[in-house]
Amino acid sequence: MLVSLKNGAAVALTILLSVSAANAQQAAPAKQGGKPAKSVAELEASARQAYQDKDWVRFYADNMKLHKQRPHAPDYVLNIVLATSSLDRKRTAYHYMLKMQQQGLSYDFNEYEESANIRGTEAYEYMNDLMIKAGNPSGEGETVYELDFHPSHLGDVAWDESRKRFLVGTRNDGRLLAVDDEGNAEVLLQANDENGLWSIDGIAVDAKNGRLWIASSASPDFAGFEPADLNQGALFGFDLETLEAGKRYDIPADRLRHSLGSVAITGGGDVYVIDRATPIIYRKPEVGDRLQAFAGGPQLVALTDIAVAPDNSRLFVSDAVMGVLLIDPLRHLSAMLSGPETLNLFGIYGIEFVDSKLIVTQSGISPQRILRLELNPDGATVANVAPMASALEGFDTPGVGTVRGENLYYFANHGTASSDAKALLMATALDAGNDVQPPDMQQFEEALRQATQEANQQ
Repeated sequence: MLVSLKNGAAVALTILLSVSAANAQQAAPAKQGGKPAKSVAELEASARQAYQDKDWVRFYADNMKLHKQRPHAPDYVLNIVLATSSLDRKRTAYHYMLKMQQQGLSYDFNEYEESANIRGTEAYEYMNDLMIKAGNPSGEGETVYELDFHPSHLGDVAWDESRKRFLVGTRNDGRLLAVDDEGNAEVLLQANDENGLWSIDGIAVDAKNGRLWIASSASPDFAGFEPADLNQGALFGFDLETLEAGKRYDIPADRLRHSLGSVAITGGGDVYVIDRATPIIYRKPEVGDRLQAFAGGPQLVALTDIAVAPDNSRLFVSDAVMGVLLIDPLRHLSAMLSGPETLNLFGIYGIEFVDSKLIVTQSGISPQRILRLELNPDGATVANVAPMASALEGFDTPGVGTVRGENLYYFANHGTASSDAKALLMATALDAGNDVQPPDMQQFEEALRQATQEANQQ
């Protein structure tokens, strides 16, 4: 069933209240011409074979279908450029190069032999040069300190105003750390048989109600992991001041894969938590006594983080592949967040809602960056896109962060391959950066006309 938000935008995803996770995973592909449409995996396999066969028509067709299903994924657009170049369709290739440039993506098409047919024109040089420059460091970000833990061991970070400390959860040993401004860490909680914690991948501080919420799952990365515990997880409540354990809210037993992640709380005390293994958003109502499956759907692929408006009017869930799912919890409506041509939402690993703006950490694209997304008054679409920090020294897959005062704090090197690396905490001002400016379209159109004329004369 298609519904719409109050701005009339078409909904891309139907919200599923009390959703059946099994149904969400077993959803069949949509049909085309009476036949089931090819899945993403099938299309990618077909595209790989077409590339090996140099069947550029099929390579183009497969990637166009993939682009339609996953519009934010840059690799499909890259392949479209290479396919149309190989087919000597310059104008189409330049159109998609322009699309990539407008979204701030950084590629050098000189590195791809398939781009030979579109090189050597003013249009090509203009766009390719802009995309190369997009990979240069820009914006603001400063190192706060190095924490003496490997970045891969850290699950989440949250600011605790009552302690004036960052709360950091560890995945390898289930510790909750309180870290001061010099990087000194104190262990507040340690996973044990009494509290039942495993890896800590989600933390939220409810200062208003004096609660601390922790999402924890039995992960193979956890030192005390027992195979029998696989796919178990729970939302744990603690007294914020005393850390006395309250109730725990377990994931329903359903034989599916589970890995609880980020947690978000509303001003009224509702708690939301994402499941990164089986893409579902759970809710623990303020007066509820269990964890409820709240929303999900077959379009979701890889949930990474969650943010909520304090009044519970908007819920934002980042998906590393599909973008941002916008939910109106009060009206039970949902849609994928949309915006201008400059918006690309692929590879988001962190999302925060601050003063009607979204702050997103986008680590799955080139360049890795932090963006500020200014929302329209309806809160349903993006009006402006502003890169705050991009390709800075120290960026190696920045992850989830936390807002403290006028800054976003985040561990910047979650993806480091170094075995002896320390977690690097960085800070970027919430007002850093400027709105994305489109290229000089008059210059581009003139260059495009020239390139078309030259092609027609050959």
